[in-house]
Amino acid sequence: MSDKRLTNLPKPQQMIAVLQDKQEFNPRYVELTFELKEPPTFEFLAGQYLSIQVSPEGERRAYSIASPPSLNHGFRFLVDFAPGGVGTSFLKNLTFGDQIKVLGPLGHFVVDQSSKEQALVFVGTGSGIAPLRSMIDDLLVDRQDKRPIRLYWGMRHESELFWLEDFENLNEQYKNFEFYPVISQPVGDWPLSTGHVTDMILAHKFEPQTGFYLCGRQTMIQEVTQLLKKKHQVNDSFIHFEKYY
Repeated sequence: MSDKRLTNLPKPQQMIAVLQDKQEFNPRYVELTFELKEPPTFEFLAGQYLSIQVSPEGERRAYSIASPPSLNHGFRFLVDFAPGGVGTSFLKNLTFGDQIKVLGPLGHFVVDQSSKEQALVFVGTGSGIAPLRSMIDDLLVDRQDKRPIRLYWGMRHESELFWLEDFENLNEQYKNFEFYPVISQPVGDWPLSTGHVTDMILAHKFEPQTGFYLCGRQTMIQEVTQLLKKKHQVNDSFIHFEKYY
């Protein structure tokens, strides 16, 4: 679902970027940091994505930008290596200094600052946290947005979590931010929420005119959307997601 009210999106352009850093959170999830070579900077909105050429034949794959727009001289990707497709294989084999060809920014999955949303709720599973991280950093740190902001992040195992300290620090620093990590298959003494993000959506209450931003598996988006409509009577115009592929 894209927001037709958005008319001032940055125009996509061809870019070349260089791999600068690689942080392996665990065997599945890795953060890649790229520095722009041509052009030296670019504009994008938090939540947008980039299309990367991943083969000599011109195959392309889309990856959400995990860094905020204030870091306009490059970008960060969160990569889930589990699927093992052509895109993840291409990124996994990159070494420091390698260049990639990028088209972007693309997409309409962004927070509409002119909207009437009085509160914001972000719901992500797995690597779907990437664009939500960009949005939350942009809202809280750069824009100093004072609206209530809540994040639900669902993962299968606690060992797969990353950025946990970052979100907890935001939770402590910004009184209007709440963070709910949810583990569906905990091992050991996981002290926080268990189950699925749908359980949290079912159990919690939300303020009127709350905007919901969903990213993750298509089944999760469908289930959360149905819950929001049926249990919380949320209008379609307040539910946002974007299907890349």
